[in-house]
Amino acid sequence: MIASVAIRIGNWIVGESRDARFVRLLTIQGLGAAGDALIALALAGSLYFSVPEADARSRVALYLALTLAPFSVVAPLVSAFLDRHRAALRLTFVVSGVGRFALAWLLSTRLETLYLFPLAFGLLVLSRVILVARGAILPGLVDRDRSLVSANAALTKASAVGGMVAVPIGLAVLQWPGVEVEMLLAAVTFLSGVVPAFGLPIRRAPRSSEWRSIRKATRPVAVRQALAATGAMRFLIGFLVFHLAFSLRREDLSSIGLATLVAAAAFGTLLGATVAPRLRKGLREEGIIVLGLLLGGIAGIAAGRWFSLGAAAILVLVFGAAAGAAKLAFDSIVQRDTPVEIRGWSFARFESGLQLAWVAGALIPVLIPIGSSLGAVLAGAGALAMSLVMLVARARTSTR
Repeated sequence: MIASVAIRIGNWIVGESRDARFVRLLTIQGLGAAGDALIALALAGSLYFSVPEADARSRVALYLALTLAPFSVVAPLVSAFLDRHRAALRLTFVVSGVGRFALAWLLSTRLETLYLFPLAFGLLVLSRVILVARGAILPGLVDRDRSLVSANAALTKASAVGGMVAVPIGLAVLQWPGVEVEMLLAAVTFLSGVVPAFGLPIRRAPRSSEWRSIRKATRPVAVRQALAATGAMRFLIGFLVFHLAFSLRREDLSSIGLATLVAAAAFGTLLGATVAPRLRKGLREEGIIVLGLLLGGIAGIAAGRWFSLGAAAILVLVFGAAAGAAKLAFDSIVQRDTPVEIRGWSFARFESGLQLAWVAGALIPVLIPIGSSLGAVLAGAGALAMSLVMLVARARTSTR
């Protein structure tokens, strides 16, 4: 039932597309995002808000260390498998959905035990595997009259809708009957995403020698520049998320602040996915990334000047929209300039770097207490500086 409702929502999001395969991918994305949101709310209470700040900092630092490990698994093992086997992408979605169901089910009765971290680690691994597989399979599912930015935007909308539906439900379930039931609800949501996965296509697999030769090809300059700018945005997002979280704790706004910022982030993501395809009509993908950095920088400086819960929510909304649009543009650049035979390997490698940037940014406020206003200003200044770097790099490239 959950899967059928999600498919109908997927058809609404896509609108003019008649490709059922793309709708299935949207459905998988939305259900996965809803499950991830439920898991995040449950873990926030167990890892963060229920303990003193000193303990919260150590727990969060351990969690951040664990978030790096999934990519060390994904990059060497999963990426080559995705590229070199015909049914690998479809099988990945099915196995990951079943695996996330099982791990969430087990976690529902083990939140207060030492099994929490390895089970959460497993959920992170499978979530990142899905992320890599999604980037690799998307170009083959897109209608000819639809741009890659538009297709990636539709996936982001599906994620935003899934999160926006799941968050109020999750907050209500956390109050009653409790976190264990929330984990079970997440497990069922993950399992529902397996149904549409069986309808995904099988593609041609390259020969081993062909795959190795393509993999050795030089990475385009546009991809390198976009990766650096998107990595900077991801670094700043990681910094802001944990800086604002600890700022809310200090001002005794934990529960209210969490709900406010989660809602702002969801709306920001949806806004970015809505605006990006329209921006693509007048800008190249690289221009969208620069514009996102500029807007994030302005919002950071303004929020630092007049800091409050409302200003923090607006900052998260603007940064979420800017980062969402920039990530859509980056994915489209990779899909545009990377051969189909090595997309799985490329996305695994790039997502590893982006996740490292996010963790590096997040560790700063975890290890070093920073004033609320100062942190917002620093994030804004960093975004503005990176936008100028990107503009200069693009100008030099175009004159060669």
